[in-house]
Amino acid sequence: VTLHDAWALGFDHVALAMGAGKPTTLDIPNGLARGVRTASDFLMALQLTGAAKADSIANLQVRLPIAVIGGGLTAIDTATEALAYYAVQVEKFLARAEALGVPVFLASLLAEERTVADEFIAHARALRDERAAAAQQGRAAHVLELLQAWGGSTIVYRKRLIDSPAYTLNHEEVELALQEGIVFAECLNPSAVQVDEFGAANALLLRRQVRTEDGAWHDGDASTLPARAIFIAAGTSPNTVLAREDAEHFKLDGKYFAAVDATGRSVKPEPASS
Repeated sequence: VTLHDAWALGFDHVALAMGAGKPTTLDIPNGLARGVRTASDFLMALQLTGAAKADSIANLQVRLPIAVIGGGLTAIDTATEALAYYAVQVEKFLARAEALGVPVFLASLLAEERTVADEFIAHARALRDERAAAAQQGRAAHVLELLQAWGGSTIVYRKRLIDSPAYTLNHEEVELALQEGIVFAECLNPSAVQVDEFGAANALLLRRQVRTEDGAWHDGDASTLPARAIFIAAGTSPNTVLAREDAEHFKLDGKYFAAVDATGRSVKPEPASS
């Protein structure tokens, strides 16, 4: 059914519901290194593969510390879900390593794999010991404290917390994330991803953002945030593939569809306030 067919059938309005747009990637050094992943891809993989289930064999690996770049609700979801998934992941890993025999299993790994496996097994054993101690002492297990000691999960945003879309749209979600141990690092802009000897991400290089009296933001001092898992939650580009398939009816204005009024004349939409 083409657009012309729709008009001929008597329809007065056509909605373009073509799915999510293309995730934004960061054009910075090592921006596509191993350990760097778009937040939307991680969230979909987590849900669609059932990775958090005890019997799932989904290959979804997250290492600590976690850094999430962005200030929207997707960043909030990713930071909380990734931290919660980490504990599940390493406990599953240990259970399966023990079923195979830990020494035999570790002996079969390459150097980089052995580094990750040792890390996962050590963390899983610490979580197991803490849960056992908590049960014996009749208290809540300090799982969050352990996760934070290993690096935790940090949201990195280029402006202030109060400027972030997550805060302006749903500040309750931000409050709950902070209660779950998520750290919100404001006024920081990524400049590069630092990698280890294996080419995997191990830190995020940042520039502090300084706001002048006129409201403009400028680069300030450099800093480094340790990060083994880096998730990009910096928005999406609109899906405009229809303009290439039907250029006669769908025109572009930059990276967006061209806006027209009810009579078909071109108009310039007002941008949302930042």
